[in-house]
Formats: sequence, structure tokens, C-alpha cells
Amino acid sequence: MTKEVSDLLKKTDIRAVETQLALRCAPLLAGLKPSNLLILKNCQAQALYGLLQNTRFSSYELYGTGTETVLLLYADMPLACCLKQPEARAMLWQKGYRDFSLQALLAGFAARYASCRRSGGEFPHEMGLFLGYPPEDVRGFLENGGNNALYAGYWKVYQNLARKIRLFKSYDKAKACLVRLIAGGAGMAEVLNFYGGQ
Repeated sequence: MTKEVSDLLKKTDIRAVETQLALRCAPLLAGLKPSNLLILKNCQAQALYGLLQNTRFSSYELYGTGTETVLLLYADMPLACCLKQPEARAMLWQKGYRDFSLQALLAGFAARYASCRRSGGEFPHEMGLFLGYPPEDVRGFLENGGNNALYAGYWKVYQNLARKIRLFKSYDKAKACLVRLIAGGAGMAEVLNFYGGQ
């Protein structure tokens, strides 16, 4: 987290759903990334559902407890395109996915994610594909057991380092911009309408 973002956070309520969206989902909201994972208190998740109405963003519940909800926030077409890449489809096939419609993929991933959480196991490694990570980096992570990365930023990078560092910098800029807007008094409904109104 940059110092600028840190300073701006002092001016806002870090627990508010709007702040969590700005911190965790800025690259998605800015159109730089197809999806993001977001963990919210159950009451915050209810507020989020209202904020997402009439935007191009959707949410899919991956797991819930008595106090928190784990959501995948996404933009339909960008996420569908990521998951249709030949290398992504091949990896998903190897993990047992057979129906490649977006809703079937999300349902299968949610079931695998919930199973991992309930058993205390690791996350399903195809999660990177659902978060829009490049297939070559997901493959690199799997082949190397999470080791030997060229760089660790928003994910572990195994190829095309210079391009990924530029991408990570654009994510940081989107986050700083969105936090600045929220800290300056902009409402998330207004921000979502600007970035993702239908």
C-alpha cells in the first residue's frame, strides 16, 4: 500500500463497504481486471448487493459463515473472455470442469472453494484464473509449487515481468484514485455508476 493511500485511509472508515471496494476492487472497477475476491461482514455484503444493482458488475457468493461472506465480484464479459482462453480452458478441464458457461464455471469454482474452506485445505489453485491472472502465471505457480517466482505483486509472476510490473502500477494508480474519491466524499454508488453503469 502506498503512503498516499495510507494517508487517505486515515480520513475514511476502513470498515465501510465503500472503502473495502476501493481498496480491494479498484482494478476491477476501473476496467483493468475482470474480477476480485472480496470478504465482507454479512451486513456489508447486503449493502454491496444494493450498490451493484444497475451496474455492469456482478457478485457470486463463494463461501459464507455466520459472520462473513466471501464474494467474487466480476464483470461478466471480461471474466468470460479470460476463462475462454485456450490455456485457461485446458487447466480448468484438468481440474474437472466440463461445462464452460460462465454460470457453470462459477458454480463449480464456488463448490471447490467452499470445500477447501470447510476442510481447512489450501484454496483451489484455479482461483487465479477466476481472478483474471494470466494463465502462464497460474501454470508457473502450479509447476513451481508457489516458489521461484520472478516477482510477487498482485500475484506471483513467472513470465513477462516488465509487462506485469506496468500492470501492477496501473492497479496501484486505480486504487489511489478510487480511495482519493471516496476520502473526498464521493459515494460508491456514484463511482460505480461512473465506472460501471449499464
